[in-house]
Amino acid sequence: MGFTSIRLKLTAWYVALLAIILILFGLLLYFFLSNRLYEGVDNSLKVSARVVAKTALMKYASAPMPGLEYFLNQFMGYDNMNKFFRIYDGSGNVGSRSKNIDGSQFPLTQEAYSRAVKGEDTFETFLLSEGHPVRVLTMPIRRNKKLVNLVQVGTSLQAVNETMKNLKIFLYTAIPAILGVATLVGFFMARRALNPVSKITQTARDISSGHDLSKRIPVPPAQDEIGKLVVIFNDMLERLENSFVHMRQFSSDASHELRTPLTVLKGQSELTLNKVRTLNEYQEVLSSNLEEINYMSKVLEDLFVLSKADENKIRFDCKPISLGSIIEEVCKHAEVLADEKNIEIVIAYLEPVRINGDAVRLRQMIWNILNNGIKYTPPGGRIKVSLQNREDTALLTVEDTGIGISAENLPNIFNRFYRVDKARSRSEGGSGLGLSISQYIVKAHKGRIDVESQLGKGTKFKIHLPKLESSREALSA
Repeated sequence: MGFTSIRLKLTAWYVALLAIILILFGLLLYFFLSNRLYEGVDNSLKVSARVVAKTALMKYASAPMPGLEYFLNQFMGYDNMNKFFRIYDGSGNVGSRSKNIDGSQFPLTQEAYSRAVKGEDTFETFLLSEGHPVRVLTMPIRRNKKLVNLVQVGTSLQAVNETMKNLKIFLYTAIPAILGVATLVGFFMARRALNPVSKITQTARDISSGHDLSKRIPVPPAQDEIGKLVVIFNDMLERLENSFVHMRQFSSDASHELRTPLTVLKGQSELTLNKVRTLNEYQEVLSSNLEEINYMSKVLEDLFVLSKADENKIRFDCKPISLGSIIEEVCKHAEVLADEKNIEIVIAYLEPVRINGDAVRLRQMIWNILNNGIKYTPPGGRIKVSLQNREDTALLTVEDTGIGISAENLPNIFNRFYRVDKARSRSEGGSGLGLSISQYIVKAHKGRIDVESQLGKGTKFKIHLPKLESSREALSA
């Protein structure tokens, strides 16, 4: 597994970010604790210096009080190297000091004395010969703006340094350990989080190798981004499966539709060429062949329309038109076919309504619906056409008294090449594509087409089309 793996990249980014946070936290902790410890030492020295000053000096006295060393050693605890004191007179000479100090290692500096003359405290750090650092505070005692004494208190910084050293060891040990654990945890979490992605990859690989579109990925319980991706991927697989099923069905139906007329053409041609025929016989064969050719031309023309529709290559020339006038025109042409079967076409009522649409395509849609009703209505039947001006839509209704459609076949009538009575439709010259084209035209106009039917009673088509104002808004959207 290379570093190009998303799992490793996520883990690396996670560990790198955590490392930066831990290092910054360690640095801030180190400097904050160091400052606080040194600040605490300085505050302790100030308190100790004030105690020494108030305890050691009597009011108006110019020299330390007798027995001061014993008192301070017992009361303040200056009996070890951690704490010590010295008291100077105004000239900088040592008047009193604790017994645990060697003043030669850090004498009173010129800077401390100069600042004391000005009444300022001085903090200094000295390194003893043993390598132990000490922190020293020099505090002046002034009377009438004149330096009379200096109090110098100090303490060892060894405890502070040991604390900071232990903190360094802890940080140097803890941060790598935490990063190591974080790497393992991060890799585990990334692997678990991306496990559905691995399943998607494996499913896609299985589909690619075995062409099995029925496989689905188990949807994880958590509906996070990965869960949504799984749902979308499964939906895509379902649409692809349906598309392939429809494509196979479409190819099978198309080949079947074209095979029948080609077989008829071949059989009649071979039969005619077996022996010499009369002129009338040749004319009958040619007439029959022409019918088959016309049927194949109609099928191919409808297939061409649907293929362009699938690729969104059909352009609609939409203009404001009167839908009622188009319905009247199509009904007049349909009456010619209806009269041959003694079927009556009745225009119940046509309310005035204007829509924004393509007149040519709408004529084609209405003709397909009427032609379908004529095919499936027995002689003596009736087809009623009406147009209603609804609130925001135009409702076109085409109702026939035909053979009707069963409930199980009703959801499939808009599928390509689907026919309820295949033998009857073939004899009527239908290609099984008219309703599919009609549905496409209605949807292209942002409308919808509904169908109601009962066996033996007839079928009713309801076409809802947006009116002129609503149609413009829908088409622009």
